[in-house]
Amino acid sequence: MSHKVFIHLESNRGYSRDLLRGIYDYNNQISHWDIIFEPAYFLKNHRANNRINLIQSVKPDACILENSEDIAQMTPLGIPMIQVTSVNHVEGIPYVKGNYLSDAQLAIQYFTRKGFRSLAFLGIENLEWSLQRMKFFQEMAISSNAQFSSFLLKGNEEDVLSYNFENLVTWIKSLPKPTGVLCCNDDFGQILINACSIAQVKVPHEIAVLGIDNDELICNITYPNLSSISRNHQSTAFNICSTLSNMLQGKAPQQAIILTEALEVIERTSTDTVAITDKDVNKSIQFISANIHKYLEVQDVVQTSNSSLKVLNQKFQKAIGHSIFQEIQVRKLSRFKQLLSTNKSIKEIAFELGFNDHSHISRWFSKLEGITPMEWRKKMGG
Repeated sequence: MSHKVFIHLESNRGYSRDLLRGIYDYNNQISHWDIIFEPAYFLKNHRANNRINLIQSVKPDACILENSEDIAQMTPLGIPMIQVTSVNHVEGIPYVKGNYLSDAQLAIQYFTRKGFRSLAFLGIENLEWSLQRMKFFQEMAISSNAQFSSFLLKGNEEDVLSYNFENLVTWIKSLPKPTGVLCCNDDFGQILINACSIAQVKVPHEIAVLGIDNDELICNITYPNLSSISRNHQSTAFNICSTLSNMLQGKAPQQAIILTEALEVIERTSTDTVAITDKDVNKSIQFISANIHKYLEVQDVVQTSNSSLKVLNQKFQKAIGHSIFQEIQVRKLSRFKQLLSTNKSIKEIAFELGFNDHSHISRWFSKLEGITPMEWRKKMGG
């Protein structure tokens, strides 16, 4: 007998859409539930009562729920439930929570490699997930001897632009230039980029903006295009479904907390810069970035500087902690990953990035990343 599962998610958000894709894939491959999906947008007015009434009418065997203010009122229904948010968590119900430390670690590594010594965080007050991301990012920034600043918008997620927008512009103007800013999610990255435009502050050269969740629609429609930390939403969705499947069989949940983890920085225009004072290193990195689609050798980079190979390598090690060759590899790998999120074949990507022989690409990628390009694409939900 097929189980009936009620799903209520904010389908206008990249995070929720990613979960929906993952749930769809799991259901097609494994569970074969009868899914009843209700976009949360249509239950916004008197949402709690509407949703309880709807669930009582539908009589599902289980629920996957995002908006959580009425969860406590649903527990008497006696059916398995999973919350896909840690907000208003109810004891005894498995829920999804971000590994905020992994976000901070990835952001610090990324900004440090680019030479930023001034870092900042933009978030929203009174939301635990935003405050936790800021806490870890601040701790790691200070421990790396970077200058740190933060700005928390007042209000809730729906009306942040009604509050303190002028103060946000003032804060942007007050930041040292250049500064790398981590935003609590992609929506806030878009807000920050728009505020920088009003403040007449250049992105990415004065303020580099990094979001979280890699909502591709938001990231690509924003100008300059928003760089973002991608997270393992696909595997999170599989963990949600496998946990719910066990609960439907009367088993105890495999895990009380289902963690989402940071995976990669997907670099776009909003962080495509370096904050390195050494002119030779800065010029060399700009050359590598501009020619990443070509076959590049270390000597090509050396010829653009006023230094010898030995001296320039020493300068690279001092400024960013690795050699010219490694910088070429890191940037080539980053661009390769961006193209893996498209429908292009591995062979097409290889030739687009200047690889003369595509037959060794999988080995090259695996050596740097630990998995093959196809495995990485699958991990990212491609």
